[in-house]
Amino acid sequence: MSNILSIGAGVMGTAITIPATNNGHNALIVGTNLDKEIINSIKEKSYHPILDVQLINTIAKHNNEMTQEDIDKADVVVVGVNSQGLDWFIDYVKKFNIEKKKFLLITKGMYVNDNNKLDIFPNKILKNIDQDINITAVTGPCKAQELANKNLTNICFVNEELDIAIQISNIFKNNFYIINTLSDLIGSEASAALKNIYAIIIGYSQIYYSNNKKIFNPESALFSHCLNEMNSLVVSMGGRTDTVYGLSGLGDLHVTSGTGRNGSLGKFLAKNKKYSEIISNELKGETIEGALLIQDLQIFFQQHVDIKKLPILNNILLSICKDQKLDVPWSDLNI
Repeated sequence: MSNILSIGAGVMGTAITIPATNNGHNALIVGTNLDKEIINSIKEKSYHPILDVQLINTIAKHNNEMTQEDIDKADVVVVGVNSQGLDWFIDYVKKFNIEKKKFLLITKGMYVNDNNKLDIFPNKILKNIDQDINITAVTGPCKAQELANKNLTNICFVNEELDIAIQISNIFKNNFYIINTLSDLIGSEASAALKNIYAIIIGYSQIYYSNNKKIFNPESALFSHCLNEMNSLVVSMGGRTDTVYGLSGLGDLHVTSGTGRNGSLGKFLAKNKKYSEIISNELKGETIEGALLIQDLQIFFQQHVDIKKLPILNNILLSICKDQKLDVPWSDLNI
């Protein structure tokens, strides 16, 4: 029997523990400062109020209650925060002795490193924590609510040390949580982050070209163009093309554009609204990972990437960062 420690009590930080506890393992969920009501609910009723599920083999603590013993007991530590919470997570966890611990990262995003290169979040964590830890990333088309409801979910556990990804996957995998193990960490993490940006314009295409009748061709064509641009960026970072066209890229882009908040932003943009208007009204208070990422990387893309070769990315950037109305640059696209 293994012990799972998830730091972050949001929907994904909690949902990922459910396959493990369903397999008979134990979970401790530790909340961020934003998770106090969720933690109190789990403590009192073993109930997650957002996912609307009862939790088994699970206890919860506020972050000021976690001890070194909790760390020591954990076989896997889940990084269960969103991209905005990653710096908090790093500052919080490095106060403890986490030497030789195995981490499972569900946070999606990229950053510009000290060498002015695009880099992935596992490297950011390793750079800022001066202890010997190992990170396996979770990528692919997972919806937290579906996983919490034990619906069939196909996913990837990725580690350059493939045997560790396999070892951790054995704790979580079962008949509803199907885990593919991969070693292309750069490609998987970059695809997982970039798909949030491109899902915005796929969501746009699902609405903009359909008036009284649903039109499918623009979305299908744009999906291919987006994957081509994603592949160009991922390969330039050292990732693999087959990863982009697998669950971590293509699969996740499909789910996120259709049902996620990034796709929802695109659908609102398709109604000829501007980003500033949407984020102040329909999506006020929501975390739109694709918008946050392109804002963070705006200067890098403009100064270090031949943006003319990435016309879709450029148009999304202009929409989110310059508040221009989004459109698809069809005349600049060529498969």
